[in-house]
Amino acid sequence: MERSKIVANALVTGASSGIGLSTARRLAHRGHHVLMLSYDEPELQQACQDLVGQATPVLCDLSQSDQVDGLFARLEGLYGPIEILINNAGIGHHGEVTETSMDTFRRVMEVNYFAPLNLCQQALTAMKERRRGHILNLTSASARRPLARMGAYGSSKAALHGLTQTLRLEAHPYQVRVSEVLPISVTTPFFERASNTSQRLYRPTGFRHSPDQVADMVMRCLDRNIGEYVTHTPTALGLALDALLPNFVSRLLVWSERLTARRNRRD
Repeated sequence: MERSKIVANALVTGASSGIGLSTARRLAHRGHHVLMLSYDEPELQQACQDLVGQATPVLCDLSQSDQVDGLFARLEGLYGPIEILINNAGIGHHGEVTETSMDTFRRVMEVNYFAPLNLCQQALTAMKERRRGHILNLTSASARRPLARMGAYGSSKAALHGLTQTLRLEAHPYQVRVSEVLPISVTTPFFERASNTSQRLYRPTGFRHSPDQVADMVMRCLDRNIGEYVTHTPTALGLALDALLPNFVSRLLVWSERLTARRNRRD
């Protein structure tokens, strides 16, 4: 693809697999030059080979703040203005709060919250001067109601959810758009790569989206300037009920947890 035909630059984190890769493909198909960020160099190089001329690999470990500091300006110096930032990268941990080390909490927060926060600050600083741009953060339905053994992950996504809401209001006067997509479980390597200090397997239950389905919802948010999008309608209804009757929902979840514990003891 010739540079003259490029619509705009887009930076996608966690772009070497899963939702990030599916989103990068859609952006490239529309003519964007996609800066694909990942810490996994072999996987990243392979992903970029599928989008020859439309994508550039950006090797970066989001758990290392010195690699994130100033990254946006460095990339804009090389490739020109970045009009779209998609914070997709994230890591998981499964374990009760008392079984989870402070180092694990800090690492999950570093990747899932502080790195996106850093990139959001950098992006909005650049975008508001140009009075255009779109920032999209992928959080999780657990950002609104995390379940048991999701203390580290749910807390990090809840923090990013709160940040995104604030950022949307602060960016609006500068005509910069801010969106958030809250997926449920997705069929990606996420669960296999997550750390686990509990006695239970960490695996998705119930309905799951494919990465392509979530990527389609990401593109819908970009196209329609949707502020907040929960990917699963029954979950969205459950979150609405939670907002209206939080104590009732809390009792339901405690009851469900007890049933699960009894089942596990019988097994």
